[in-house]
Amino acid sequence: MKKKTVLIVEDSPGFSELMKFVVEDEGFKGILFPLEENFLHWVDKEKPSAIIMDLALNRMSGFDLIRELKEHSKHKSIPVIVITGRDLDVKDITELKMHGIPYLRKGRVDMHEIHQAIRNVVGKPEA
Repeated sequence: MKKKTVLIVEDSPGFSELMKFVVEDEGFKGILFPLEENFLHWVDKEKPSAIIMDLALNRMSGFDLIRELKEHSKHKSIPVIVITGRDLDVKDITELKMHGIPYLRKGRVDMHEIHQAIRNVVGKPEA
């Protein structure tokens, strides 16, 4: 049976590799999203079970990518976990909550919380 995949949308090479390690440690396949690619095309291609996303990306906004994802009926049910170093205002936090997206703050979150967030949205790995 094919492993569930988690798409990692992150522009920091070190943090994206760390997230890939965490995802794979949970028993899932971690895929790093190449930021120069078309986001929805990549989601169609990889069919992720969940997406881990930063909000402050080079030349892109994570919020724009989330809106793009949630506007398509085919993709709107894919769970997203936001892990960002950006301070969010009330409007940003409200928007994430409206979409049921958990928000973790880089530098203020421990690895246990990241593992737990992945388990909460992806479930158990397939045998």
